[in-house]
Amino acid sequence: MLDVIWRHGPIARVKIGPLTNLSTMSVTRIVKELSGLGLLREEVEHTGARGQPARPLAINGDAAFAAGVYFSRKSMIVGIVSLTGRLVAQQAVKLETNELGELGYRANASVKSLLEAQQIDHPSLIGVGFALPGDFIDNGRRINAHAAFPALGVDNVAGQLQDTIEFPIFVENDAACSALGERLMGVGQTIDDFFLAHIGHGIGGGLVLDGRLYRGKHGNAGIIGVQFPNDAPRPSGTDLLETLHRQDPSIEDFEDLVNLTPQDNPALRDWINRASRQLREGLSVTARILDPTAIIVGGRLPYQIMQELVARIDGPGFCDEGVMLPRPRLFASSLGNTAGVAGAAAVPLYKTYFDTPSIERQDSA
Repeated sequence: MLDVIWRHGPIARVKIGPLTNLSTMSVTRIVKELSGLGLLREEVEHTGARGQPARPLAINGDAAFAAGVYFSRKSMIVGIVSLTGRLVAQQAVKLETNELGELGYRANASVKSLLEAQQIDHPSLIGVGFALPGDFIDNGRRINAHAAFPALGVDNVAGQLQDTIEFPIFVENDAACSALGERLMGVGQTIDDFFLAHIGHGIGGGLVLDGRLYRGKHGNAGIIGVQFPNDAPRPSGTDLLETLHRQDPSIEDFEDLVNLTPQDNPALRDWINRASRQLREGLSVTARILDPTAIIVGGRLPYQIMQELVARIDGPGFCDEGVMLPRPRLFASSLGNTAGVAGAAAVPLYKTYFDTPSIERQDSA
């Protein structure tokens, strides 16, 4: 019910039943319960007709908030997102190390500071989501961390982070977080089936099917980086940073890319040309296997670089084999490099309110 109202709201009550397979009586009962919890609000819609104005339902964005933590080698971004997916505030925090203790304590302090600045009561924050650069192993207890973050490769990484933070925490890999951020706040809001290619320290992906994040058996669905061997140039963010660092030693991290454009930087232009050829082939394979409505390219790169990359991917050679086969739409993430922090914050909201199985039968209540 919340998912339908969130995606389609403001929405009239009579339209909820067909979208949820719930009876009118069940819709009335559940709306009453959710309204009692403060999760829904009524909009007033004046139609010009006589009588009482229509009162469609919408999510009450102030009913709950979540925080997100998205970090790189030198800094992390901490943000607060409302239940409606609005990025309320964010803060950049410099890091001395990537040790779990520093990450946790700095994140905790930043979350408290943002809550105070926005005058949000602590109980309204349902949790803090961490976007972790790595893949899950040992039944999710550990992260097979990226080489730049060896401190993350410890047993029970979630538990160790929780020891440093006074709010409930949620952990997810950074690609899945970006996919959720796109679903909550970006072009994926109106697309039920899409694949997000995440260009970060490595190359990963997040898969949304029927409006819900598909994680796979072990939480690692979407690892498209295996298509690009580690012993050769790859279309990854780390490869880009290393390429540009050889030309300009001051470029060390993603924040150093903000003001770069391919028109003014030949090394960046050459990298985009090469990476787009690799991704065009790799994403064509991914598209044919998954057959999504859209492919979104997102991650840690600034928006202007992402746009140039997508423009070159979406050309001859992208899903043009066969006869009359439909091809997915291709988008650059509209959130740019804020998708990570928005997605990290989306994880507590998603797992608390929206991560439920699809309704497949008519409710008989």
